[in-house]
Amino acid sequence: MKKTVFKIVLLCVLAMANTKLFAQSSSKKDTEYVFTYPYEYRLVTNDIRFVKAPYQQDEYIVFTAEDGPRHIGIAFDFEGYKKIHSYKKKSYTDIDGNVTNTCYFFVLDTPKDVDTISYRLIIDGIWTTDPTNENTIYNPYTGIEVSTLAIQQNHIHETQETPEGIHFIYQGESGQKIRLGGTFTNWDSWIYQLTETRPGYYELYLPLPKGTHYYAYFNGTTSFADKTNPNRAWSNEGRETSIITVN
Repeated sequence: MKKTVFKIVLLCVLAMANTKLFAQSSSKKDTEYVFTYPYEYRLVTNDIRFVKAPYQQDEYIVFTAEDGPRHIGIAFDFEGYKKIHSYKKKSYTDIDGNVTNTCYFFVLDTPKDVDTISYRLIIDGIWTTDPTNENTIYNPYTGIEVSTLAIQQNHIHETQETPEGIHFIYQGESGQKIRLGGTFTNWDSWIYQLTETRPGYYELYLPLPKGTHYYAYFNGTTSFADKTNPNRAWSNEGRETSIITVN
């Protein structure tokens, strides 16, 4: 009897932990939105097939490393080399489900307002340069060699909070009618429409109350997340939405 009660209590604790880990509360019900990686991030990671020199894809920079070490980390100059980001391991399988290859990878949001980054790897606790990157710089004063990478800035404007309200931005083909809907409109997408201020560039200033808001853009009957905003969530209806917090 005691063993049965213990199992029931254990299952309840695990269920509560999973709920807290994967669900995010909203104003309507606790499990309406589930956080996930942005769609573009998932596309980038899906494209990783083998180890190669670091490369830039969309708004991300991809670093890869050979499998073998227990842990691989990376530290960047724009963070003063004070923060170590851990690589993740990715496995490849054949049609029978057998693992054919594995590698490590790390995906970085492209830093803004810089044209070059320097970084070092930490492989099983040892600081070193990136063996996949032949571009390095040696500092004779510190005696440290770092890997370097040139960055191409796309100069994509992004949705953000301003003194006039949230500045919503969409970039795409010219001549569209892009609408905005969210929790602040009870998901009615016919109240606000972005204005095309120049060819293919749409914007809208909208004051919103303090708190976290979920929203999406609409074109006809199709809804889609804000590409300039990496903060995403999924609704119970399967809609990918964007998240913005007003302070």
